[in-house]
Amino acid sequence: MSVISVCSTKGGVGKTTLVMCLADAFARQGGSTAIVDGDPNGHVATWRERAGEGCKVTVISEADETKIQDVIAQAAAKYALVVVDLEGAASQAVTYAIAESDLVLIPTKISGMDLQEVFRTYEVVKRAEKMLKRPIPARVVLTQMSPLQSRVAQHARSEIQANAIPVLKTEIIQRAAYQSIHFTGATPAHEGGDAKAAREITAVLGEILEALAAHAQAAA
Repeated sequence: MSVISVCSTKGGVGKTTLVMCLADAFARQGGSTAIVDGDPNGHVATWRERAGEGCKVTVISEADETKIQDVIAQAAAKYALVVVDLEGAASQAVTYAIAESDLVLIPTKISGMDLQEVFRTYEVVKRAEKMLKRPIPARVVLTQMSPLQSRVAQHARSEIQANAIPVLKTEIIQRAAYQSIHFTGATPAHEGGDAKAAREITAVLGEILEALAAHAQAAA
């Protein structure tokens, strides 16, 4: 039973969209999946209503800072994968959720301002590690990429890695398929979904599951 918290102190990096896509992809592969909605905006619950009966993802709302640790722990006991969508700001709820996590995923665009927020978010993870006296692996994923930004992305990747923060190989390209999720409820993993977007999400999910397996093996 694994818990992934998806967080960034910077808004507008595709955090919630990524949460929906990853959870739905895992569920359509046959895994029991829940999203803990720790973002007070409630976009995940709205998506779940639009996704309909074909979607097998459970959404658990009302996870504020007084409840979020218990909610995550209860979900982790029931589901194979729990994905936590956190608010776009440093808060007690974010710290509590990270403390319950097996991995933290930090989505970011590649501007200088966005990279600064990667480092701020990673510092929150490191503080949680010190508090718990255990490692909490983190991975950065580059999102909302333009195919024309490959050179800039390479520089961004190098800068993040120079600060000893691992970056996923797979990049999320900006596509209409991701924008439409919030209107139709259909993620790329949905039957008839955008094939390129589906490959990206499957690859990101694969890298995450590999990281979780490696962490579990190291802790054994």
